[in-house]
Amino acid sequence: MKRILVYRFSAMGDVVMLLPVLKGVLDSNKNVEIYLLTQPFLFPVFKGIDRLHMVASDLKGKHKGITGLYRLYKRVKKEINPDEVFDLHQVLRTFILNSYFRIGGAAVHTFRKGRDEKKHAVKTKSHQVLPSTIDRYAAAFSEAGYRFILPKPPLFTVTTREDALQLLKLDGREVKKLIGIAPFAKHKQKVWGIDKTRKLLKVLQQIPNSKVILFGGGQAEMEILDSLAADFENCLVAGHFIKFAEEIQLLPHLSLMLSMDSANMHLAAMAGVPVVSVWGGTHPSLGFAPYHQPEDNLIQYNGHDLDCRPCSVFGNKKCIYGDVRCMQYVSVKQVTDRIGFILNQSIH
Repeated sequence: MKRILVYRFSAMGDVVMLLPVLKGVLDSNKNVEIYLLTQPFLFPVFKGIDRLHMVASDLKGKHKGITGLYRLYKRVKKEINPDEVFDLHQVLRTFILNSYFRIGGAAVHTFRKGRDEKKHAVKTKSHQVLPSTIDRYAAAFSEAGYRFILPKPPLFTVTTREDALQLLKLDGREVKKLIGIAPFAKHKQKVWGIDKTRKLLKVLQQIPNSKVILFGGGQAEMEILDSLAADFENCLVAGHFIKFAEEIQLLPHLSLMLSMDSANMHLAAMAGVPVVSVWGGTHPSLGFAPYHQPEDNLIQYNGHDLDCRPCSVFGNKKCIYGDVRCMQYVSVKQVTDRIGFILNQSIH
């Protein structure tokens, strides 16, 4: 059995996008087992995949710095001794790990991250569609000689709807539609806004036998979500009922997820549910659009009077106007119209 080590650290969404690639490689290559080196809290995303083994990293603790990375290498070399290594992150710490594994005799493969292409797209405000991160990961395996097909969602191990609803203490006979809303993102340039979310929630009250599940984490976000849920009878905050591993079980049973350009967008897409995503400072053409979602589900302002998008690849640059107007210009009606279409509901 050939042993492959894959590493990808950093942002949750980037790690989540590995899922269809690793599953595709394993499904089509029965003589291979993959060891994924990443943060332990992400292990539930990859649960239940045959011949995929999770390896924990602690880059802020015992694996920090050159000494810590060497300690990590020695452990992996001793316990796994991979035949091949795939660096699907391409940063300084992985360059260091790559050198250790090459010296140790393993074949090391990297991927084309597309930094220059993305920087050029931001500079020129080009909306030409670049290869997705998933396609870039897949290309690394293809170039190494592996043949496979990317599987379609759902990609999570699915529990019963009854079990999923019990996590939230809901009765499936009363709740016919579960609508997820994840209103936050790491950077403010990717956030639609709580005022608009509140207006949307008011509209969603019209949908009979529905429950809105609000997703977020951390004290500040939970306080905001609690204030929203307190104003609407059919809302609840997921974080009071479930942890991340249980969120993975719940997502496939949503009727729809509304999300920003964030990890929740990618998670819901992998779960195989319709994802309505709202885009501001970033742009789906840069390669981070949700997996297997139609273009009509990507909600953004495309008016000719605003030609500053994308302002950055990751949404981490300040708005040149100071008010993130690309998000302000995305109306509640745009979002409700798309949600109504997907749910076959007349809402306004």
